[in-house]
Amino acid sequence: MDETFARQTEIGRGYGTLHIHPPLLAGALLITGLLLHLALGHHGAFPFLQLVGLLLVAAGTGLSCYAAALFAALATTKNPYGEPAALVTALPIITRNPMYVGLTTVLFGFAVFFGSPVMVLVPIIFAVVIDQIVIPQEERTMARVHGEQYEVYKNRVPRWLPLRRFIRSGSDGIG
Repeated sequence: MDETFARQTEIGRGYGTLHIHPPLLAGALLITGLLLHLALGHHGAFPFLQLVGLLLVAAGTGLSCYAAALFAALATTKNPYGEPAALVTALPIITRNPMYVGLTTVLFGFAVFFGSPVMVLVPIIFAVVIDQIVIPQEERTMARVHGEQYEVYKNRVPRWLPLRRFIRSGSDGIG
């Protein structure tokens, strides 16, 4: 790992909590889901659902790559435990966490592609772990570094997706 990543990881260690790196978690869950899918027997996927699954994988990959490119353009870290140099607000209506939404969409796309009920658990587990462990740590860091500017952004833009207008809930995790 390069020196910058190591330094950013050290900065984030002040919280004393578990450090989960989302792409590694997504990969591990995907492999686990595929192995369970194979072990429990193949479930036939309809060609239409395979197309939908591929479109979801493509959309999620595109969203994650677009967000990563924005982070790179602003010279800020993609490491969830690093010190952010900028507040990235380019997707202000959709989500505060486009890379996580993208990865979750990719994982769901694979479940649809394979027509696998067991693989549907993969994006659910990923979203819960990210929502409960990773994002709260990121939000504390963003509030510390960007202060009031981040609080205004946090109150205006949903954590995951803009579902609040469709589902009335007080939980910040939904929308």
